[in-house]
Amino acid sequence: MDRAPDLVPHCDDHVVDAARLHELGLTSHDIERLCRDGRLHRLVRGWFATREPVDTVDRHLLSLRALLRHFEGRVAASHHSRLLAVGIPVWRADLSVVHLTRVRDRGSRSRQGYRVHPALRGPRVRETTSGPVLPIAVAVVQTGILNGPMDALIAADAALHAELVTAQGIEQALRVFAGRTGIAPVRAALAHADGRHESPGETRLGAVLRGLEIRATPQVWIRTRQGPKRVDALLDDHPVVLEFDGAVKYRPAAGVAGAARAAEGDGRTGLPADNPLFAEKIREDAIRDEDYEVVRVVWSQLGDPGGIRRRIESAARRAARRAA
Repeated sequence: MDRAPDLVPHCDDHVVDAARLHELGLTSHDIERLCRDGRLHRLVRGWFATREPVDTVDRHLLSLRALLRHFEGRVAASHHSRLLAVGIPVWRADLSVVHLTRVRDRGSRSRQGYRVHPALRGPRVRETTSGPVLPIAVAVVQTGILNGPMDALIAADAALHAELVTAQGIEQALRVFAGRTGIAPVRAALAHADGRHESPGETRLGAVLRGLEIRATPQVWIRTRQGPKRVDALLDDHPVVLEFDGAVKYRPAAGVAGAARAAEGDGRTGLPADNPLFAEKIREDAIRDEDYEVVRVVWSQLGDPGGIRRRIESAARRAARRAA
C-alpha cells in the first residue's frame, strides 16, 4: 500500500526538510516519488516546498524561508533576498542564489542555491517570525556591491517610495561598508535616490536624463480641463512630458463580460472602451490639449540615450513652434 502521498505534512510556510519527512516514515525512495509526482518540489539540499513555486521569485523566497529555518538563527536574510521578501524590485540579481549574512562569526560559505556572507559590524539584526533579517537599507547597499550601482538605486527608490527606509538610513548603511571594494560607485548612485520614482524603469530613465544633462522633475501634476493628471516626469526647461511605459500597465480585459465590452470598442480610436490603452490615450490627449508634448519611453529604449535625446529635442522644438 502506497502511504507516501498521505504523509506529506501540512506546513504553514510551505517548506519542509528531509529530516521531518523521515520522522513521518517516508523513505528516500518515497521522497523521490513525491517529487516526481509534483507533491514535493526541491529547493535547496535537504529542503522541499509542499506546493509548486509560482515563479522564480516565489522559488527564491521559499528557499530563503527554508534556509532561515535550517540555520536556526545563525544567519540573517540579506542582499536582494532581503529586498524581495518585502516586495522591493530587483533588476539583474541572480535569483537562483539566496544570499544570507552571518549574525555573529566571520565565516563564509557558498553552496548550490545559496551563499553565506561574513557578519557585519554595526547594523542591528532584527528578529522576525520568518527569522533574522538585516536592515533594508543595508540590504540595498549589499545589492549594489553584488549586482551593480543601478541595482542599488532601483532598490533605494522603491524602498524610499514605500517608506521602508529613509535617506538618513541609507547614508548610515553606506558607512557600514566604508572602504569596501565597489562601494564608491554605489555611493555615487545612491546620492540620486529619489522616492518619487515609482518603478525600475522610471529610475533608469532618470539616470539616463542625468547622463544627458537634461533636467526633469519626477511625478508632476498637470492641470487639464479633464482634471489634474500626474505624469512620470516633466522637463524643467520645456513643456515636455516624459512617460515610462511598463508592460504591467497593459493587461488584457479579464472574463467573458470584459471581453464582450472590449469587442464593442470606441468609434473614434478603434480601441476597446475599457482597454487601458484607450484610457491612456484620453489622458494623453488631455495633457496635449494644455500645450505639452509627450515623449514615451519603453524599457528597450533605455539602452539608447542618444535616441532618447533626439526624441526629447524634437518634442522641445515642436513645443516651441506651437508657442510661437
